[in-house]
Amino acid sequence: MIEIVYEKEKQKSEGNESFFRIPNNIRQIGEVGGTQKIYIEDYAYTYLCRISSENLSKGIGAVLLGQANWKEGISYLFVKSAVSLPDMEVSEEHLEFTQEIWNHVYEKNKEYFPDQEIVGWFLSIPGCSMELHQIICQTHLDHFGGSDKILFVMEPLEKEEAFYRYEEGKMSRQTGFYVYYEKNEPMHNFLIAQNEKLEKKTEEVDDSAVHNFRKKVEKNISQDRSKPGFPVMKTAAICAAVAVLAVGVLYLNDYQKMQSAREVLAGINQEKQETTPEETVPVNGSVSGEDAEEEEKDAGEKNTEDAGENEGADMQNENDQESAQADTEVHPSYTIQQGDTITKISIKTYGNTKKVREICELNNISVNDLIYPGQKILLP
Repeated sequence: MIEIVYEKEKQKSEGNESFFRIPNNIRQIGEVGGTQKIYIEDYAYTYLCRISSENLSKGIGAVLLGQANWKEGISYLFVKSAVSLPDMEVSEEHLEFTQEIWNHVYEKNKEYFPDQEIVGWFLSIPGCSMELHQIICQTHLDHFGGSDKILFVMEPLEKEEAFYRYEEGKMSRQTGFYVYYEKNEPMHNFLIAQNEKLEKKTEEVDDSAVHNFRKKVEKNISQDRSKPGFPVMKTAAICAAVAVLAVGVLYLNDYQKMQSAREVLAGINQEKQETTPEETVPVNGSVSGEDAEEEEKDAGEKNTEDAGENEGADMQNENDQESAQADTEVHPSYTIQQGDTITKISIKTYGNTKKVREICELNNISVNDLIYPGQKILLP
C-alpha cells in the first residue's frame, strides 16, 4: 500500500508548525499509522543496508540526520542522511558514545549536512533480538531522548529491520515506515567522498607494498654483487641463456624440416589417390601390396585426424553456444530506465531490497556505482 500526498500550496507557519513538503514518490513498508510518520530517503536507506551487510560478524552504528516537523497533531520525521560510526564498539551489552565519536559526527554534519539535525541513530547487530536489550534502551534515553528521536535497528543475517521511538515509558516498535525517492545531493556527495577515501587508502597500501618489494630486490642484488663469485655466476647465467636459445633454434629448424617432409608426403599420397588402378598395378602382375597398404593406412590416418579436428571444433562451438544460452536463461537481463537505482530495481523486480547485494555481485558493481539509462545488467 503506497500513500501519496501532494501539497499544492505553501502554508504559513503557525505556532510550532513549519512548512514542509511531503514526498510524492514513496514506497510504504509495513503499516503506517498513529501520530508519527517516518520517511527515510533512498540514498540513506541504501547506505545503511550496505554498511549492515558489510559487517556480518560485528555490530555497526550510525547517527541519523534530517528534520522533524509536525502538523495537525501528526509528527513527520524525515531521515535524509546517515553517518556511520566505524570506531564505535557495538553490541547488545555494550554501547558507548564517547566524545571522539560525537566530534566525528559533528564534523561530518558540518561538512556535508549543515542544514540537517540529528533525528536518531542506527544499529546493526548480527543475531540481535527485535526485543531491545535494556542497554540499548538506556543508551537511547541518554543520548536521543524525546519522542521526536528514533532508533532504526537492522539484523543483517535474517534481514529484519524496524524503527523504534520512546513513548509511554518504553521503546515502542513502529508498525511501518516510508522510503522516499528524490534528489539528495548532500548524501550523494558524502558517499562519493567516502569511496574516494577508500580508494586512496588502497592505493597507498599498494604503493607501500611495491616500494618494500623493490627495496628487498635491490638489497639482494647488492648483496649478490658484493660476493666474490658474482662475475662468474653472471657469466654462467649468460652462457646458459645462449645455450637454451641455440637449442630452441635447432629445434625450430628441425620442426620446420619435419613440416616440409610431411607436406611432401601428403602431396605424394594425394597424387597416388588420384591415379587409376591400371597405373598403380605393374604389368607383370606383381602388385606391391605393402606399398598400397601403407598408402591406404597413411590416407586413413590423415582423414581420421582431419575428422577429429573438425569434430573438436564443432563440439567447442556447441559448448560455447550452450554456455552463453545457459547464462542468459539463468540470469535474465534488465535494461536500466531513467531514475533507476539498484535498490529500485530490486524492489521493482522482487518486491523488496533483499536482492540488492546479489545484483551487485552478479554485475561486479557496488550499490553506489553510477548506472545509466540503456545500460544492461543481469538479474539473479
